[in-house]
Amino acid sequence: MTAITGKYDILVVGSGHAAVEAALAGARLGHSVAIVTLNPENVAGMPCNPAVGGPGKAQIVSEIDALGGEMALATDHATIELRVLNASKGPAVQSLRAQVDKKAYAAHMKRALGDAGVTLLGGMVVDIPVSSGAVRGVVLGNGDYIAASRVILCTGVYLESRIIIGDVVKESGPLGEPAAKGLSDALRRLGIALGRFKTGTSPRIAADSVRWEELKKESGAPYPLAFSFLSKPRVYNNDVCYSTYTNERTHEIIRANLHRSPLFDGTIRGTGPRYCPSIEDKVYRFPERERHQIFLEMEARDSDEVYILGLSTSLPVDVQVEVVRSLPGLKEARIVKPGYAIEYDRILSQQLKPSLEVVGIEGLYSAGQINGTSGYEEAAAQGLMAGINAALSLEGKPPVILERSQAYIGVLIDDLVSNVIDEPYRMLTSRCEYRLMLRQQNADQRLTPLGREIGLVSDARWRVFEEKRAKLEKGRELLGKKTGGVEVRERLKAPDTRLEDFLGEIPELALLPEDVRAEIEIEAKYSGFIERQEREAKRLQRYAGKRIPPGFDPSEVPGLSREARDKLRRYAPATIGRALEVGVSPQDALILLAYMKNRGSGGAQGDE
Repeated sequence: MTAITGKYDILVVGSGHAAVEAALAGARLGHSVAIVTLNPENVAGMPCNPAVGGPGKAQIVSEIDALGGEMALATDHATIELRVLNASKGPAVQSLRAQVDKKAYAAHMKRALGDAGVTLLGGMVVDIPVSSGAVRGVVLGNGDYIAASRVILCTGVYLESRIIIGDVVKESGPLGEPAAKGLSDALRRLGIALGRFKTGTSPRIAADSVRWEELKKESGAPYPLAFSFLSKPRVYNNDVCYSTYTNERTHEIIRANLHRSPLFDGTIRGTGPRYCPSIEDKVYRFPERERHQIFLEMEARDSDEVYILGLSTSLPVDVQVEVVRSLPGLKEARIVKPGYAIEYDRILSQQLKPSLEVVGIEGLYSAGQINGTSGYEEAAAQGLMAGINAALSLEGKPPVILERSQAYIGVLIDDLVSNVIDEPYRMLTSRCEYRLMLRQQNADQRLTPLGREIGLVSDARWRVFEEKRAKLEKGRELLGKKTGGVEVRERLKAPDTRLEDFLGEIPELALLPEDVRAEIEIEAKYSGFIERQEREAKRLQRYAGKRIPPGFDPSEVPGLSREARDKLRRYAPATIGRALEVGVSPQDALILLAYMKNRGSGGAQGDE
């Protein structure tokens, strides 16, 4: 081992969204932190579409914000269009989605790292020294040894990565950056099992080659919005997003060239994301579909590059040109950067503790796409929690483990460490059993007190939280007033009744901020459902220790999902709590509890 060339409390490997949140958390909690990355100029980059949020993801961003993370603030700083998805549906699935200036976003994050005192180092990590079961730092390709008590791996899609476009295969990271070489072998030497995943991106085209008048303009929300609970909501009126559709000609071109697709000729071996397939995969798998929607989004305010969302592809460049020019408004489009597939190594995430520390190696953490997830938001959430837990462990404090009933982040991490992840994991509202409790709008009320206890919530953020909490309490009190002899909160349960109907009779309600009125209306209107979810969550916590009989046959339980039966057979968990840990859903656990109660089996009351 060469001489130590640097020493830090926490060393973060990588500079993407997971790395930034991990480094900021560690530094803000008072520890010396360095990021070591292939290119220190590339911080919080967006190699895929320039957007933050969407169903499931927006909830995560708001939770990061409530805990004291940076993603929501960076998004508000860089937003060029903001809208509400699923606006016509229930509050559990409504989500913000921002189109952002990716240059402004990255610049904000780089300033935040500087303000927090994080050191940025250039280099390729090729080894991770471990002795007596604990991590000691990292070794770079040039031989430098950087000592650290805690190391957080946030390598994204760079581990032994290769870019694939048609029959052209090149060892490379996104957009031509170097692949990370050597670290995969080092991880295997430590006994860490790896897998291989694939993701991809769409072509970028020149803005001045688009006939914008032939496309449909997609306008943002006409009312003020913001991601962060600290930001002042505003309206974004920008001419930046348009949509169109593929057509039969597009599909003919793709079908005629499937034999040239690396997806179908065996070139690509990694598993790709089911929820974000390439355009050739969509055309092949859904031949009955006459068209697929496509969005065109500007990548930055001062950029001439347009990202084509929905057209992810690894077809040869000449085919990509044909496909793009078959779309309305793009007959003369010039491809600036072709779409590509990227394959990369990833850690099998069942080897992680819920704290995101690697089992068996003290002080080594892993966060982001290296854990098998996809998306900037999922990566940032893991980075935040890994940074928090690395910092707390240095102080001899227990890790912060969010429950599934507490946060989307809890669902995300629980799924990763409990389940076999056989495709890039994407957060969806459907993955969250308690989604009506865990709304984007109430993330601050759920998690800001915890962020304050950890030490990441500033005095300024805490004041904003307390002011809002007081207004919420006032609003709930006002809902107890009667109109027509019935409390307003009871009248709001009627589907066609709105809070605004009572502003004339109870003028104090009109004095409350709009976001507070919206929150107390949701609480009242869905109180029965929310209370039921809360009861279910508490019941599972209460019965976590209830024993499952040895030799139990899950096929005997009516209503149990096939997935739950498979996991109960495979892992034979001894208790309800252990069943939840191996990935049995709360709904299935409740079905199992009811079955055991009816059969009079499964441990004494003292076990509960």
